Amino acid sequence: MYDLKLIGSRIKECRKELKMTLDDVAQRVGVAKSTIQRYEAGVITTPKLPVLVAIANAFGVNEAWIKGISDNKEVIGKNSAQKENDRVPVPVLGEVSAGLGSYATDNVMGYIFEDRDSLNQDSDYAYLKVIGDSMYPEFKEGDLVLIKGQSTVESGSYAVVTVDDEVGVIKRVIYGQKFIELQSVNPMYPPRRFEGKDMARIRIIGLVKGMKRSF
Repeated sequence: MYDLKLIGSRIKECRKELKMTLDDVAQRVGVAKSTIQRYEAGVITTPKLPVLVAIANAFGVNEAWIKGISDNKEVIGKNSAQKENDRVPVPVLGEVSAGLGSYATDNVMGYIFEDRDSLNQDSDYAYLKVIGDSMYPEFKEGDLVLIKGQSTVESGSYAVVTVDDEVGVIKRVIYGQKFIELQSVNPMYPPRRFEGKDMARIRIIGLVKGMKRSF
Protein backbone atom coordinates (compact mmCIF):
# COMPACT_ATOMS: atom_id res chain seq x y z
CA MET A 1 0.00 0.00 0.00
CA TYR A 2 1.42 3.35 -1.03
CA ASP A 3 1.68 6.27 1.41
CA LEU A 4 -0.10 8.84 -0.75
CA LYS A 5 0.84 11.84 1.41
CA LEU A 6 4.53 10.86 1.37
CA ILE A 7 4.48 10.39 -2.40
CA GLY A 8 2.82 13.77 -2.81
CA SER A 9 5.29 15.57 -0.57
CA ARG A 10 8.28 14.02 -2.37
CA ILE A 11 6.93 14.97 -5.80
CA LYS A 12 6.36 18.54 -4.64
CA GLU A 13 9.80 18.64 -2.98
CA CYS A 14 11.54 17.64 -6.22
CA ARG A 15 9.49 19.99 -8.33
CA LYS A 16 10.36 22.94 -6.08
CA GLU A 17 14.04 21.99 -5.95
CA LEU A 18 14.22 21.87 -9.75
CA LYS A 19 12.14 25.07 -10.07
CA MET A 20 9.65 23.29 -12.30
CA THR A 21 6.01 24.23 -12.73
CA LEU A 22 3.15 21.76 -12.69
CA ASP A 23 2.92 22.22 -16.46
CA ASP A 24 6.62 21.38 -16.83
CA VAL A 25 6.22 18.11 -14.95
CA ALA A 26 2.98 17.20 -16.73
CA GLN A 27 4.59 17.71 -20.14
CA ARG A 28 7.59 15.54 -19.27
CA VAL A 29 5.43 12.80 -17.80
CA GLY A 30 2.78 12.90 -20.52
CA VAL A 31 -0.27 13.49 -18.31
CA ALA A 32 -2.59 16.39 -17.58
CA LYS A 33 -1.53 19.15 -15.17
CA SER A 34 -4.46 18.25 -12.93
CA THR A 35 -3.08 14.72 -12.57
CA ILE A 36 0.21 16.05 -11.16
CA GLN A 37 -1.76 18.31 -8.82
CA ARG A 38 -3.71 15.33 -7.52
CA TYR A 39 -0.55 13.30 -6.98
CA GLU A 40 1.04 16.18 -5.04
CA ALA A 41 -2.10 16.58 -2.94
CA GLY A 42 -2.13 12.86 -2.15
CA VAL A 43 -5.68 12.41 -3.41
CA ILE A 44 -5.01 9.91 -6.23
CA THR A 45 -7.17 6.90 -5.39
CA THR A 46 -4.89 4.36 -7.05
CA PRO A 47 -1.40 5.59 -8.00
CA LYS A 48 -0.36 4.17 -11.38
CA LEU A 49 3.11 2.62 -11.48
CA PRO A 50 3.99 3.91 -14.99
CA VAL A 51 3.15 7.46 -13.91
CA LEU A 52 5.27 7.21 -10.75
CA VAL A 53 8.17 5.83 -12.80
CA ALA A 54 7.79 8.63 -15.34
CA ILE A 55 7.70 11.25 -12.56
CA ALA A 56 10.86 9.81 -11.02
CA ASN A 57 12.55 9.87 -14.42
CA ALA A 58 11.45 13.45 -15.01
CA PHE A 59 13.16 14.46 -11.77
CA GLY A 60 16.16 12.13 -12.19
CA VAL A 61 15.57 10.43 -8.84
CA ASN A 62 15.18 6.87 -7.60
CA GLU A 63 11.68 5.59 -8.45
CA ALA A 64 11.59 3.62 -5.19
CA TRP A 65 12.14 6.91 -3.33
CA ILE A 66 9.26 8.58 -5.17
CA LYS A 67 7.06 5.59 -4.31
CA GLY A 68 7.98 6.04 -0.64
CA ILE A 69 9.54 2.58 -0.25
CA SER A 70 13.16 3.75 -0.04
CA ASP A 71 15.04 6.58 1.66
CA ASN A 72 17.69 6.54 -1.09
CA LYS A 73 16.91 9.43 -3.42
CA GLU A 74 19.85 8.87 -5.76
CA VAL A 75 19.50 6.83 -8.93
CA ILE A 76 21.61 3.67 -9.15
CA GLY A 77 22.99 3.16 -12.66
CA LYS A 78 22.53 6.57 -14.21
CA ASN A 79 23.00 5.35 -17.78
CA SER A 80 19.98 3.07 -17.42
CA ALA A 81 18.03 5.84 -15.75
CA GLN A 82 18.82 8.22 -18.59
CA LYS A 83 17.61 5.64 -21.09
CA GLU A 84 14.31 5.30 -19.23
CA ASN A 85 14.04 9.09 -19.07
CA ASP A 86 13.97 9.11 -22.88
CA ARG A 87 10.65 7.24 -22.78
CA VAL A 88 7.27 8.77 -21.97
CA PRO A 89 4.01 7.08 -20.97
CA VAL A 90 1.14 7.36 -23.45
CA PRO A 91 -2.30 6.73 -21.90
CA VAL A 92 -4.49 3.92 -23.20
CA LEU A 93 -8.11 5.05 -23.36
CA GLY A 94 -11.22 2.94 -23.52
CA GLU A 95 -13.09 5.76 -25.24
CA VAL A 96 -12.66 9.42 -26.09
CA SER A 97 -15.26 12.15 -26.47
CA ALA A 98 -13.12 15.30 -26.19
CA GLY A 99 -9.60 16.44 -26.99
CA LEU A 100 -6.81 14.03 -26.09
CA GLY A 101 -5.46 16.50 -23.53
CA SER A 102 -8.71 16.53 -21.57
CA TYR A 103 -9.58 12.86 -21.13
CA ALA A 104 -11.00 11.77 -17.78
CA THR A 105 -8.43 10.14 -15.50
CA ASP A 106 -10.80 7.27 -14.71
CA ASN A 107 -11.01 6.51 -18.43
CA VAL A 108 -7.30 5.59 -18.54
CA MET A 109 -6.87 1.82 -18.85
CA GLY A 110 -3.08 1.91 -18.58
CA TYR A 111 0.03 3.31 -20.24
CA ILE A 112 2.39 2.34 -23.05
CA PHE A 113 5.89 3.81 -23.05
CA GLU A 114 7.11 5.36 -26.30
CA ASP A 115 10.45 6.92 -27.22
CA ARG A 116 10.31 10.63 -26.49
CA ASP A 117 11.97 11.48 -29.81
CA SER A 118 9.25 9.65 -31.76
CA LEU A 119 6.55 12.00 -30.48
CA ASN A 120 6.00 15.68 -31.18
CA GLN A 121 6.34 17.25 -27.75
CA ASP A 122 3.90 20.01 -28.70
CA SER A 123 1.09 17.52 -29.34
CA ASP A 124 -1.11 15.27 -27.22
CA TYR A 125 -1.06 11.51 -27.81
CA ALA A 126 -3.14 8.59 -26.62
CA TYR A 127 -3.78 4.98 -27.51
CA LEU A 128 -7.42 4.14 -28.18
CA LYS A 129 -8.69 0.59 -27.81
CA VAL A 130 -10.67 -0.47 -30.87
CA ILE A 131 -14.19 -1.68 -30.14
CA GLY A 132 -16.37 -3.39 -32.73
CA ASP A 133 -15.66 -4.59 -36.28
CA SER A 134 -16.58 -1.60 -38.45
CA MET A 135 -12.90 -1.07 -39.39
CA TYR A 136 -12.07 -4.77 -39.87
CA PRO A 137 -9.68 -6.01 -41.21
CA GLU A 138 -7.58 -2.81 -41.08
CA PHE A 139 -8.26 -2.47 -37.35
CA LYS A 140 -9.50 -5.40 -35.30
CA GLU A 141 -11.37 -5.28 -32.01
CA GLY A 142 -8.86 -5.04 -29.19
CA ASP A 143 -6.18 -3.30 -31.30
CA LEU A 144 -4.52 -0.28 -29.71
CA VAL A 145 -4.37 2.65 -32.12
CA LEU A 146 -1.96 5.53 -31.51
CA ILE A 147 -3.71 8.88 -31.96
CA LYS A 148 -2.05 12.28 -32.35
CA GLY A 149 -4.38 15.04 -31.21
CA GLN A 150 -5.21 17.47 -34.03
CA SER A 151 -8.35 19.13 -35.35
CA THR A 152 -7.77 18.59 -39.09
CA VAL A 153 -6.56 15.72 -41.29
CA GLU A 154 -6.05 15.22 -45.01
CA SER A 155 -8.80 13.59 -47.04
CA GLY A 156 -8.42 9.81 -47.01
CA SER A 157 -6.75 9.71 -43.60
CA TYR A 158 -7.79 7.47 -40.74
CA ALA A 159 -8.83 9.61 -37.79
CA VAL A 160 -10.79 9.59 -34.55
CA VAL A 161 -13.90 11.68 -35.05
CA THR A 162 -17.03 12.53 -33.11
CA VAL A 163 -20.50 13.25 -34.44
CA ASP A 164 -22.52 15.53 -32.19
CA ASP A 165 -21.97 14.20 -28.67
CA GLU A 166 -21.20 10.61 -29.63
CA VAL A 167 -18.10 8.83 -28.35
CA GLY A 168 -15.21 9.16 -30.79
CA VAL A 169 -14.77 6.44 -33.43
CA ILE A 170 -12.06 5.57 -35.94
CA LYS A 171 -13.06 6.23 -39.55
CA ARG A 172 -11.56 7.12 -42.91
CA VAL A 173 -12.37 10.80 -43.47
CA ILE A 174 -13.20 11.88 -47.02
CA TYR A 175 -13.69 15.54 -47.90
CA GLY A 176 -15.82 16.59 -50.86
CA GLN A 177 -16.67 20.01 -52.24
CA LYS A 178 -19.69 20.34 -49.95
CA PHE A 179 -19.63 17.20 -47.82
CA ILE A 180 -17.67 15.13 -45.34
CA GLU A 181 -17.98 11.37 -45.52
CA LEU A 182 -16.99 8.96 -42.74
CA GLN A 183 -16.13 5.57 -44.17
CA SER A 184 -15.77 2.19 -42.49
CA VAL A 185 -13.46 -0.49 -43.89
CA ASN A 186 -15.96 -3.27 -43.27
CA PRO A 187 -18.44 -3.19 -46.22
CA MET A 188 -21.24 -4.20 -43.85
CA TYR A 189 -21.21 -0.65 -42.54
CA PRO A 190 -22.37 2.00 -45.05
CA PRO A 191 -20.60 5.37 -45.17
CA ARG A 192 -22.09 8.33 -43.32
CA ARG A 193 -22.23 11.51 -45.40
CA PHE A 194 -22.76 14.96 -43.93
CA GLU A 195 -23.59 17.80 -46.28
CA GLY A 196 -23.97 21.56 -45.92
CA LYS A 197 -24.45 22.78 -42.39
CA ASP A 198 -24.44 19.20 -41.09
CA MET A 199 -20.70 19.17 -41.76
CA ALA A 200 -20.35 21.21 -38.57
CA ARG A 201 -21.53 18.16 -36.60
CA ILE A 202 -18.19 16.48 -37.34
CA ARG A 203 -15.25 17.08 -35.02
CA ILE A 204 -11.78 15.68 -35.68
CA ILE A 205 -10.13 14.49 -32.46
CA GLY A 206 -6.88 13.16 -33.84
CA LEU A 207 -4.94 11.45 -36.60
CA VAL A 208 -4.15 7.73 -36.52
CA LYS A 209 -0.34 7.42 -36.33
CA GLY A 210 0.21 3.75 -35.53
CA MET A 211 -1.23 0.56 -34.15
CA LYS A 212 -0.32 -2.26 -31.76
CA ARG A 213 -1.92 -5.70 -32.05
CA SER A 214 -1.72 -8.70 -29.76
CA PHE A 215 -1.62 -12.06 -31.53
